Amino acid sequence: MSWARDLFGGNGGGPEGPRDRLLRRLRRDSRLSPDALDAIARVARELFVPAEHAEVAYEDVALEIGPSATISAPSMVAEMLSVMRLRPGLSVLEIGGGSGYAAATLAALGARVIALEVQPDLAEQARRNLSAAGFDEGVEVVAADGRGGWPGAAPYDRILVSASVDAIPNTWLDQLGRGGILVYPEAGVTEDLLVRLTRTDAGLKREIMGRCRFVRMQL
Repeated sequence: MSWARDLFGGNGGGPEGPRDRLLRRLRRDSRLSPDALDAIARVARELFVPAEHAEVAYEDVALEIGPSATISAPSMVAEMLSVMRLRPGLSVLEIGGGSGYAAATLAALGARVIALEVQPDLAEQARRNLSAAGFDEGVEVVAADGRGGWPGAAPYDRILVSASVDAIPNTWLDQLGRGGILVYPEAGVTEDLLVRLTRTDAGLKREIMGRCRFVRMQL
């Protein structure tokens, strides 16, 4: 992918490209963990966006990838990764897999990922994207309605929801393991809240981690 290195930076001493500028800006955000930033740096975002958006792949914005679907801004993905407290070897269920970008960053951190995507065409595209980026072995993409989760591989150490919801289904909580963390955007009127739920011995601990804006989950 020498063309990508030339266009987006990281070519070993050449002029700073869009990818380098993005990473430099993200490193100034104290909310973002070093591990999350490393994952963003390791995943070639240009492989997960439609061809017509390739030149803006490293702008810190969400981009449309299909009907009622977007790829989240890199800073938003990094924020979600940061609050998930990931470690290598953890099992992660992503609900709303989209283009596969967030799943790739999870795999870059050593997670074992199952990504559910309700649109079959988009799920197939995600598989191709992940293969092109070298993360297909760490991620299984399933074309399925995320409301039911994926009980066959439960329980999960982490669950990431990449679409906003008014309320979380009990099925997700049923599939969250002991000590597990569920991160999701809680839908609001003008903006959403990024919520972290942690399963503790005393019950579920709910924390609001920030504000965000996501596409609504297709129900």
